[in-house]
Amino acid sequence: PSDFWEIAKKSEKNLQDYVHSLLEAAATYFKSTKFTDITSAMNHIVSATTTFRDNIKDALNARNITIDAFTQELEGVFTTIVDDLEKIPPPDKAPGHAERAEMVDKVLDDASQALIKLATRHGIEEEVVTTYLLALKPQVQALTVVIGDINEQHPQLLPALAFSVAALLIPESWILRPFLSLFGFGPSGPVKGALRPRNCTFKAQLCNVGSAAAWLQRRFWGAAVASGSWFAWLQAAGMGVLPKWAGLVTKMPLWIGGILAMLLPCLNRG
Repeated sequence: PSDFWEIAKKSEKNLQDYVHSLLEAAATYFKSTKFTDITSAMNHIVSATTTFRDNIKDALNARNITIDAFTQELEGVFTTIVDDLEKIPPPDKAPGHAERAEMVDKVLDDASQALIKLATRHGIEEEVVTTYLLALKPQVQALTVVIGDINEQHPQLLPALAFSVAALLIPESWILRPFLSLFGFGPSGPVKGALRPRNCTFKAQLCNVGSAAAWLQRRFWGAAVASGSWFAWLQAAGMGVLPKWAGLVTKMPLWIGGILAMLLPCLNRG
């Protein structure tokens, strides 16, 4: 399959194990807990979303609405948020902490209102949605702050960070994929289903979803993740090891050494 998300979903367990090891290795190498803070924030985000899914399934089933159909509607309403963002001229450089926090808060508020409106229209109690959002929003804020901090010091690591978030959201991708794509996490931005042709491949990046994602990444992080990077990371995760680099890391399992070595060329270019 050519779709990044299809491939990622099929290898969910291995991919998540790989990303956990990647972030732990990065925390050791860079001597910073910020990398494992990403894991912690994503664990809370996924856990809250699992609870939310359990709490809304009966209301959706009563109206014969599938989770997939709900997701598709949500992506449609989220496109208006992207449209509003695109009216703001992108900065000449990566936004600073305060500017990024302001953008994140605005997007969170707009996305929350859109989710509440859609959910209540389908018979889901507003209290259920607001309870979910109270758990979700501070974790998304924490996630974007820590990634912003790392990105300011090591901008060359942005592809690894964005890929890690994309991989960790997979267990609850039905809502986290469109929600977190609003911040540039993933190879595609939120887009109405009708706008995405079935023959669109993320490798080619010829469709609206790819250009929307790149725009969002530049808006929030000051740079776009190269289209080929998403598949390169999938391939690296599939192999789990880079033998020629393994000798650079001692006293570590071979495959973890390979993961850590993937970061070394980035440092050499920094």
